[in-house]
Amino acid sequence: MADFKNSQTNADVRELILEVVRTLTALLDEKDPFLKKHSERVANNSANFCEAYQVVTADEAEDIYFAGLLHDIGIVAVPVDILKNPAELSEADMVRIKRHPISGEKILSNFSYLKNILPMVRHHHEAVDGSGYPDGIEGDSIPLGARVIGLFNYVDNLLYPRFEGKKRDLTDALEAVANQAGQLFDGKLITNFTEFVTANAGQSEDYLLKKETASMREIFVTILKKFTSGKLNPPVMPQVVREIQTVIKRPKSTAEEIARVIEKDPVISLRLISVANSPVYRGVSEIKNVKSALPRLGLKETLNVVLAIANKSLYATDKVQFRILMDKLWVHSLATAYGAKIIAQNLNLEDSEKFFLMGLTHDIGKILLLKAFTEVSKDKKLNMNAVTANIQEAHLSLGSLLLKRWGFDKEFINVLTHHDDKELSDDTETEILVIHLANMLTRKIEFSLFDGEFDIIELDTIRILKMEPKTVEDIGENIKQIIADVAHLF
Repeated sequence: MADFKNSQTNADVRELILEVVRTLTALLDEKDPFLKKHSERVANNSANFCEAYQVVTADEAEDIYFAGLLHDIGIVAVPVDILKNPAELSEADMVRIKRHPISGEKILSNFSYLKNILPMVRHHHEAVDGSGYPDGIEGDSIPLGARVIGLFNYVDNLLYPRFEGKKRDLTDALEAVANQAGQLFDGKLITNFTEFVTANAGQSEDYLLKKETASMREIFVTILKKFTSGKLNPPVMPQVVREIQTVIKRPKSTAEEIARVIEKDPVISLRLISVANSPVYRGVSEIKNVKSALPRLGLKETLNVVLAIANKSLYATDKVQFRILMDKLWVHSLATAYGAKIIAQNLNLEDSEKFFLMGLTHDIGKILLLKAFTEVSKDKKLNMNAVTANIQEAHLSLGSLLLKRWGFDKEFINVLTHHDDKELSDDTETEILVIHLANMLTRKIEFSLFDGEFDIIELDTIRILKMEPKTVEDIGENIKQIIADVAHLF
């Protein structure tokens, strides 16, 4: 990595490098999203390859990763119409494109912390026989990192070209590389390179996310141990919810009794009235008090809404870097809740309100982990993708622990524990299938922490529940409208 000033720690300098790299890759994305994805693949493949075969030290592998991300930054100086021209380029246009390593070096030279990667950026198009550009250097005079990046840059352009007609399959692409060993490419790297690309089908995992996820895992394990040993206490069920549950369980409970309990909490009362007046529940007349809201919502739905309002406070944080993630988790849980309820109604299942509550609580362990992690991490700047990966891995056991302490029965705990199962069958409980489908549907409509690029028809749950894909897509649209109408009211 870069040389460090005495007043700064390695971690400080690394964070500065990350900020610069993120800013520059955002610039690249604005100029040409295709090029950003290409650069990410080259960076991940190059660094993971170096790590897998111990080509360089760990610090040098990270430098190669950053150089891979920015190896084409000089192309921002090339007009877009040249980049996106499918025809054979003129000599003048080729000269402009071939200047990008020099332009990239010039851009990056403004950042002293990036000086280690400058030679790799400048020389990633050099050839070991001296026929490359911009300087025509050869053999070991070409920095090792540049030789590695040059390999992965070349094969990526064959496997993932800008123009589909130029795409090569993996076998042809590797053969093309092998034919250039000793000419364009370092022959000493080819055997391991071929093995690596074959194993990863040309696209390996996110290098930086992998490193940061591994470093965070120990922290999350410590948090889990503290929860299970009683050294870190999860929040208790809000008192107003406990009291409502007690009243509802009585055989002869009345709406007046439930209204009196809710009215003890003015904040929950006002929000309940707002939700009752929202387009989702709106009737002919305006609701002006809690007692009037109960008949419109129903007793069980009232309990669900109150629990949602009370749970919303769990998603509050004064840590700025976690606020967006907390908000996303809240919207995801609420969307899953309404989605589960609508799916249950569509399937004519009894007690659809139960499914709402299952959807609302299915990811509750993530919030507890995240809140605990905000305290452990202090003011450290974090890769939020790495945080997301860790809470995804660890949230089930902690969520189960909380539901037990809140008095939920085995049916709820079973749903929470298995809603993320990869293998589902006709024997899987209906409740799990419904929450699984609702959870996946939120990804499709982008109310999730995870990518929604998948085909609805591929979901086993749709087949098992005997639902039409079009019906599920319509439910997704319904959820989006509901969230737009009520999410801000809780």
